This record gives sequence, structure tokens and C-alpha cells, in this order.
Amino acid sequence: MSAIDEQIDRLYSLPLDEFTRARDELARVARQEGDGARAAEVKQLRKPSLPAWVVNQLARQRELDMQRLVKAGERLASAQAEAIRAQSGDAFLEARRDQQHALEALAARAREILAEAGRGSAMVDRVLATLRAGSSTEDGRPLLKSGRLTEELEPPGFEALAGFDLPPAPLRPRPAKKAAPTPAVPKAPPPSPAASQPRRAQVTDARRRLRDLREDLQRSEKRAAAAERRAAQLREQLEAAEADAGRLDEERRRAEEELAAAERDLERLTEEE
Repeated sequence: MSAIDEQIDRLYSLPLDEFTRARDELARVARQEGDGARAAEVKQLRKPSLPAWVVNQLARQRELDMQRLVKAGERLASAQAEAIRAQSGDAFLEARRDQQHALEALAARAREILAEAGRGSAMVDRVLATLRAGSSTEDGRPLLKSGRLTEELEPPGFEALAGFDLPPAPLRPRPAKKAAPTPAVPKAPPPSPAASQPRRAQVTDARRRLRDLREDLQRSEKRAAAAERRAAQLREQLEAAEADAGRLDEERRRAEEELAAAERDLERLTEEE
């Protein structure tokens, strides 16, 4: 890792309210050193949202728990697909328990981090949602471990299950009937294939209902993620406005000092006459 990369990595470990000032200072130094491209790259680094910042701190302070969460997410994805193919949920349940244990450990530290930063614990649920979402996908797991998140991660929905057909329930053979002691009892006719139609219709309706509910959930998750992205943009605009206000206040202060100095000079010159 280069020196500038180490400095960028350090940015994401700072207290959240120090990020913007430290980023701008790092960009200024890079520009003074003649590296304009690097300065522009640093200047574009986005300040993390509060939940993303907490996840970044967890990646640094609870590396072992984060690794456990990532591994549990990998196993969970594999076990989920296997459970659908083979109708065996043992591995899935075990991976889910491991994931939950890792999340509980990370949640405890997340509450401490928020308290140390003077923030309430209301954000813990959003932190956990990002941890759970990130650990569930191949793209999300490296982002969790990088410690450089800038926004919350979206849950993967049910795309991971696409392409897997639900197998039919295994048929259980009926136990053979013992021969009746009375002779020559006519056998009952075999059940009509139409008799199984209501049951198949119920299964079809249940699967259709499940698919519709999954689609509704996925749409809700996407709307929530879009709203959070918009909120993040508004937070960035607010930070930019606050930075402009700070610069203008500094310019006003210097102007007042220059005016006061000019008034003193004028007073001195008047007295000398």
C-alpha cells in the first residue's frame, strides 16, 4: 500500500466529523506536491453515512468477528442453494446460527462505537442491515472487509435464488394392505387422476403467492435504498453548504480584522498631523 493509500485508509478510521477537513487537507497536500490527478481523486472521496462509518470502524476494531460474518455469509449462500435442491436445511440453519452469532458480537461493539461518538443507538439496526446485506453477496463481502464504505449496502433480495426450481415433495409409498380373511372381495378402483387436482392447484397458488410476496419485498427494499441514497445526497449538500458558510465566515473575520487595522492606521496618521 502506497503512502497516499495509507493516508486515504486513515481517513475512514477518523471520527466522522473530522473526515471532510482531513480529506480536503490531504487533497491540498497532494496538489502542492504536483500530483493534480491524485488531489482530484482524493477531493472526490465521499464522507460516509453514519451507519457506513460504524461498519468501517467494526472492520478495523473487530476484524475477527467481521471475518466470521463474511465466512458465515458464504456458507449461508451455498447452503441456501443446496437446501432448495435437496430439501435439506441442516447446513442452512447452522450457517444462519453462525451469522447471527457474528452479528450479535458486532452489534454490541456498534452500540459502543455510537455511544463513544456521542450518537444514539437508533442506527444499530441500519448497521446490522448493511452487515447482513454485505455478507450475503460476493461483491458485498470485500466491501465490508475494506473498511471504506461510504453508504449503506442494499439487501440482495431473492436474485440469488433465481434459476433454482423448487423440487416436488418426495412421494411416500403407501403401506401394503394385508390380505383380507374373507375371499373374493372386489378391489376398489384406482383413484382418479382428477382427485389430485385440488391439491396441485393449492400448491400452485401457494407458490404464486410466495413469488408475489418476494417481489413486493424486493420492490420495497429498492424504494428504501433509493430513499437512503437521496438522504445521503442531501447530507452531502448540507455538508458542502456548511463548508461554504465556514469559508465565508473566515473571509468575513479577515475583512473585519483588515478594516480594524486600516482604522487604526488612519487614526494614527490623523494624530501625526
